[in-house]
Amino acid sequence: MEKPDEETFTKLVVSNRASIYRICRAYIYDASLADDLYQEILFQIWKSIKNFKGNAKVSTWIYRIAVNTAISFNLKNKRHQHEPIPDFFPVAYEDTMEDKKESELRLDHLRYCINQLEPADRLIISLVLEDKSYKDIAEITGNNANLVGVKINRIKGRLLKLMSTEKHYEL
Repeated sequence: MEKPDEETFTKLVVSNRASIYRICRAYIYDASLADDLYQEILFQIWKSIKNFKGNAKVSTWIYRIAVNTAISFNLKNKRHQHEPIPDFFPVAYEDTMEDKKESELRLDHLRYCINQLEPADRLIISLVLEDKSYKDIAEITGNNANLVGVKINRIKGRLLKLMSTEKHYEL
């Protein structure tokens, strides 16, 4: 890309902000730190935009910046709490309040169990939940697609075990 301008940067952020924030949440437990990490990622994207050569998709390039920034951020900020804060995911329309409550509890439990995984595994499963292809996940994580497939199967197995054995997380 040429010299960055605000409009180009804004378009990149708008089209990728949800993914960037999910990466933040995959690496950070404290919501206030996730917001700080989000800002740091945006700053790194702004600094790096002029060096983007187009060898990968823009979204993959942004993921790599986000993951690398998150890893560096964690090294600088070692004050992690080990209780995840529930995220705001869109919940499908439910006919009754009771169904909605149960659905939200299941989502909270899933998020809690995902947060029990190692950071690299949380990132991979987050990308799976975003319907990223094995190839995209491989590019983002720096692995090959076959290894990604093996890791995804192992992560799903651990996640299923956690879902059945971990105490149900409630707000």
